[in-house]
Amino acid sequence: MAETTKLNLADSAAADDLEKPPEDLRKVLAKMRTQEALISSTTKMVEGLLRDGFMNVALEIGAKIQDTNEVPQVVTDTAVIEYYVNAAGDRTKDALRVFKHMSASGVEPNAYTYAIIIKALAAADLKKNPNFVVYAKNYFVEMLDRGMQPNEETYEAVLEGIGRGENKAEAEEERREFVENVKEKGFVLVLQKEAEEMAKPPPLKSEMEMLKEHVMMVFEDATKDCEDENVQARFRQIGQDYESLSKCAFDLFNALVRRGLNEEARELFKPLLETAILPDEAIFTIVIHIYGAGKIMGHALKAYRHMLSYGITPSSCTYNLLIATLSLDPNFLRHAKELFLEMLDKGIKPFCGTFMAVFNGIARLESLEKGKELLEQIKPKGVLPELDEGRFTEVMKAMKLYDDLEKKTTDKDVQEVIRNIYLNGMEEESRDMFTAMVEDGNVDEAMRTFQSTGQPRINPMIIVHTAVIEVYINGGKTEGALQTFMDMLAAGLAPISYTYSVLIKGLAADPNFFGDAKKYLIEMMDKGMHPNAATYTAVFEGFAREDDKATEEEGKKFLEVMMAKGFVPDSVAVRKVLTGRPTSVISRVMNIILFE
Repeated sequence: MAETTKLNLADSAAADDLEKPPEDLRKVLAKMRTQEALISSTTKMVEGLLRDGFMNVALEIGAKIQDTNEVPQVVTDTAVIEYYVNAAGDRTKDALRVFKHMSASGVEPNAYTYAIIIKALAAADLKKNPNFVVYAKNYFVEMLDRGMQPNEETYEAVLEGIGRGENKAEAEEERREFVENVKEKGFVLVLQKEAEEMAKPPPLKSEMEMLKEHVMMVFEDATKDCEDENVQARFRQIGQDYESLSKCAFDLFNALVRRGLNEEARELFKPLLETAILPDEAIFTIVIHIYGAGKIMGHALKAYRHMLSYGITPSSCTYNLLIATLSLDPNFLRHAKELFLEMLDKGIKPFCGTFMAVFNGIARLESLEKGKELLEQIKPKGVLPELDEGRFTEVMKAMKLYDDLEKKTTDKDVQEVIRNIYLNGMEEESRDMFTAMVEDGNVDEAMRTFQSTGQPRINPMIIVHTAVIEVYINGGKTEGALQTFMDMLAAGLAPISYTYSVLIKGLAADPNFFGDAKKYLIEMMDKGMHPNAATYTAVFEGFAREDDKATEEEGKKFLEVMMAKGFVPDSVAVRKVLTGRPTSVISRVMNIILFE
């Protein structure tokens, strides 16, 4: 029986030296733990594992990151090893030190880690580190003992490393022994395989090869009716070979997990984790997902029906993804509702996002009444989030307002912002608004506006409209901001103090809308709201825009109107707001607010 190559006893001192950590290990670890480095290291490892056929290991890494929100230690340690391998000045010894420490500390190297360290050791300077090739050989065998098939590049690196020995006869003998050893361990030698193929008819395909061929045949069958050129190009790209399709499956798995479908994604890919072969349902779900992304709903539904013809029972993940996709199209909303009810009848609980997608489709494309009809149908099934009728009506109206808001603008940037708010919420924007209102002393108003709304979560539409107005203002699109404000009023939404502040400052900065700025500042005060210094200073700055005594006098009269309503300007706060403005502008504004 073949055995692992032993290190010479004379080298025990060198072996002891390998137990010491690299001097700059802490510094390198800090580099590898930055957000950018973690993303890069994870991507490189996952792509390497997928390329060499270790998809189940790649999926486990993705799942662990989503479950714990932490990158596995094997990724970080491997990144450190790779750093030393690529560092100037031949730091292979430091790479080996990290690898040995990694194994000793209970972190199991994967195939990507082994490949990195074996190739580095095999290529090391034999005069400085004569035993590094021995380590490379041993780790290659260790890979095989752990059920990992090294790739051809790693195998060839070891053979080349052995061949660099000074005694060529001994090197050849060592190579022969190594080849026999790994062959006995189950490694298929590339050169031998090629020779056998030339000498006799091709051997029967392995079970794994046949299973991969089956997967590719299923994919070809599922996509054969595609007529859209862009989607066809996407199918050709991922259908080049099994590895390309596996990479796409991994991307879908991560996308589902990012959307909160952790358990559903694992259910869909469970056969893969057990057999290392993509399940048929996952293939069809990939196809459905790509059709949906291309907004070809008819083909997405057709792919689903094709899947059923295979005798495949849809899992929760496939249902959720297909229903959410079909809910976007007026021609397929009916199918989405039917599948939603079918899913419930099977006892499969929908993801909250799927629930929202269906009712969003109804709100946008049908009516509140139709939404209530479906609500009554699913109430007995006991899968509804906590939602009374009043809250349901509020949510449906909010969904309709989202749709109206998006349709009423042709500005692509603003449409994207609206879609992003709907899909991802606006936690940061809401926090900023809340803080600003509290700082202005409007604590009660802030609490009323941002109070918890329970599930399903829909941002109060006044906040959404205010955020859109702010996007317009920040983009210098004053007319769009004012139109959104008018649409908001027409929808029955009452502006909050923050809405007025954002709008007034934007209008006041544009000479074409200065009259509107004055109008809404007075309206704000008439509603009992107190404008902050930045808001009223913006209006007075409009009066002081040019060196015109008549305009300055008009500003003083406007101030009198405000003071008659109880307003008292804060000259210190005004000066603070005007910091950085031209001295002449500051002087004219102060003349307005300090006149006797």
